[in-house]
This record gives sequence, C-alpha cells and structure tokens, in this order.
Amino acid sequence: MERLARPYPRPDRDSAPFWEAQRGHVLKFQRCSDCGEFRFPITPICPACRSFAFHWTASSGRGTVYSYSVVHHQTHPAFSVPYTIVLVELEDGPRFIAQFRAADGKPVRIEMPVNLEWEDYPDQALPVFVPGV
Repeated sequence: MERLARPYPRPDRDSAPFWEAQRGHVLKFQRCSDCGEFRFPITPICPACRSFAFHWTASSGRGTVYSYSVVHHQTHPAFSVPYTIVLVELEDGPRFIAQFRAADGKPVRIEMPVNLEWEDYPDQALPVFVPGV
C-alpha cells in the first residue's frame, strides 16, 4: 500500500516569514513593536493594543510542557499513531504547539523541560520538542 504524502502548511502573506524561517531551523514569532506582546497565532494586528507595527523575534526553542495530548486516532494516512502533541510555554516567547519526540523512552509530563529540534521534509522543516535538561 502506497503511503500518502504528508500535508504541509500553506503560507500566506502574513505567515510566509514564519515558515521561511523554519526552513532554516529558526523559530520566529511576531512581536508588537508598540506594546511588546507576542502575536501567535500570526495576525496582521496586535490583539493587545491593536497596533499594526511588529517585528520578527527568534526563539531559543527552550521551554516547559504546559499541556499535552496523545493522539490515537489517525486523522491522515501520512501520520502514524500514536503520537504526542505538546503545548510548550517557551522561555522567550508565546505558548507553541508541536509534536513531541521521546528520547530514551522518557514519557512526557507537565512542567517537563523541553528543547526544540527539527524534522526535515522536502521543502519544509517542522519543529518537534524533545526532553531537555
């Protein structure tokens, strides 16, 4: 049985810099130039102060697990189950959702330190979190 290709995000005008940075293994977020609030998900206007002014800020990718979910139901043939999705409170940014990849059989847990790594695919790199120190 032939496996279907993995679905990828479709960048638009606002999100293109976010996805382009990921190709270079850099996680960037919009940050309001007026009030300093992070904008994620990506938006053309700051939800805190309604400003249109922003700049892109790179994240270290270090953080702690705020929440997680283990997915057992296959939603697309390209995704093998089970897999774990984590909501990470980044040290230097907003909360961010990505897949979790266990190392040495360490199960995920709330408040677990994690670090960002990358999985490379044709024309795209996607973030994954691994246990940190």
